[in-house]
Amino acid sequence: MTCANCSAELPDGANFCPKCGAIVSVQPAASAPSKGMPRWLIITLIAGAVLVVSVPVLAIVAAILIPNFLHARDESMVAADESNLKQIAVAVERYAVDHNGAYPDNLPQLVPKYLIKLPAVPGGDGTGAYDYHHPASVQPDAKYEIWDDGSMDPTTLGDLPRGPGGRPCNGDCKYVVYVANGGIIGVSGQR
Repeated sequence: MTCANCSAELPDGANFCPKCGAIVSVQPAASAPSKGMPRWLIITLIAGAVLVVSVPVLAIVAAILIPNFLHARDESMVAADESNLKQIAVAVERYAVDHNGAYPDNLPQLVPKYLIKLPAVPGGDGTGAYDYHHPASVQPDAKYEIWDDGSMDPTTLGDLPRGPGGRPCNGDCKYVVYVANGGIIGVSGQR
């Protein structure tokens, strides 16, 4: 760089000319005009491309997982239903032991001595009630049977036998029933 007054060579970083003493104004070198798109536009385009790719992928994953979660929830409600039926059956048997082999006429007779409260059929609004038949109607030689309200998803009842030792329901059973001396079975159709 040279001095504008005397054209003398200036040392690097000098604020004044050593020959004439003139103050040197240092002008920053003009930057070349930038080429291409602004940085913010590039970032916006990359973010948009990520969204365009990730949203459909998430939709596909959700379409696969949600039905599986719903089916698992339905299977857990069937397990809770079977547990409730067994709990009521134990209370009925305890009642019979205390009453010289006589079974109750209805389920409310079990409350509060044998059950704190009658369980509701799982799922729905919680108002589903179990139905008690004494003597049994599905298996005439059984002392009693306890029916749910038929609100379980039939596709989750596939492993239940159709009657004691019967073939599996395979989705065509509607009711889960506890039969005395027979256990849990599936029953199709009407009660």
